[in-house]
Amino acid sequence: MLKILSPLLLIAVCIGLPATAANVVEESRTIGKISRISIDSNVLKENRKLLVHLPDSYTESNKAYPVLYLLDGERHMDHAMVASQLLQKQARVPELIIVAITNKGAWGNDAGMRQRDLQVEKEKFVLYLKNEVMPYVDNSYRTTGLNTLFGHSLAGYFATNLLANQPDLFKNYIAASPVIQSGEVDIYNRLLTTFSSKNTAEKSLYFTLASEDEARKKSVTFAIKNFAKLLTKKAPESLVWQYEFFDNQTHSSIYYPTFFAGMTHVFNSYQAPHFAYYNEYMEFGGMRGMQTHYKKRAELYGTDKNIPENTLLNLASMLRSEGKTEASLQLYSKLINDFPQSARSYSGLGQVYSAMKQYEKSIAAHQTAIKLGKVHSPEWRQGLFQYWLDKTNKEIKSLNKT
Repeated sequence: MLKILSPLLLIAVCIGLPATAANVVEESRTIGKISRISIDSNVLKENRKLLVHLPDSYTESNKAYPVLYLLDGERHMDHAMVASQLLQKQARVPELIIVAITNKGAWGNDAGMRQRDLQVEKEKFVLYLKNEVMPYVDNSYRTTGLNTLFGHSLAGYFATNLLANQPDLFKNYIAASPVIQSGEVDIYNRLLTTFSSKNTAEKSLYFTLASEDEARKKSVTFAIKNFAKLLTKKAPESLVWQYEFFDNQTHSSIYYPTFFAGMTHVFNSYQAPHFAYYNEYMEFGGMRGMQTHYKKRAELYGTDKNIPENTLLNLASMLRSEGKTEASLQLYSKLINDFPQSARSYSGLGQVYSAMKQYEKSIAAHQTAIKLGKVHSPEWRQGLFQYWLDKTNKEIKSLNKT
């Protein structure tokens, strides 16, 4: 007799069946090499540790690099390395030497040594940074002198306070949910005093607040928001600052998004300008503004002062889409002259000629793009070059029919 199993019984039977795996292989992953260095500090009268990570290109080049210093370094080194590598691939930040300044004792079990260094005896810890850590790094590695400081929570307070009192130590300051309660007004006033000279070098500050801090401790939230309010009302001219509130983040998770967004903010001068609209380009100063940007970039980071091909290609594309065909044509013509193997330049030129109804020139340019693309471009981009040629041919056929 055939028995019909109930749906519940069928589910129970299925759950009881063991899953099978064809093959399971375990592997180890690594995010990069770190040097662990001991320093006998004369200032602190104790032995301290540094962790140092060098860029991939360090041993194969002779160039110098900016340095990123991490307070509470043992907590932040891993995620800072991963984030920095990704940002470098996207050309958002330059290659960096990363120096993690570790705490005295284990995190969360340091017998108050972290509070001693970053708050109670912070002046002594500043001397440790200024007279021992930074000279060691500069003497041991090829550095440019462009330094960035990152701190979270109490270390964020230390970084913000250091900016207000001794801004020359670092170019950039990043503070994740800094605990500046009861001190934000003093820090702000000190900033105004310190930056009162018109010759003060430009500094960057990025700081954040986590949503959990609203409920965790209202004084933290009020202080950070008040600090941002004061800066909004009046900030030093040479201070480039940004504040962000991160909803749905905790005080202990805020340093992840803060680091990523903060590095993007403080290294804005390294990044390629991008314009969605023509008026943005003109507000930036047009081509003269672009040249000034890359000249300043070269001075800061030791890069080429010439505007990169990809930046010019993006600019030419924007000009074309905004109907500035003559300007776009001139720029694509320059690109072809400067980069004769650039398939993208020929493809863009073909699109401009098509918009100008100069179809013979358009087809010739597209055909050159396809030819060069087979040698210099990935397969997916070759498909785009063919698409634009086919589109031009369809336009011609449509005109012939009419």
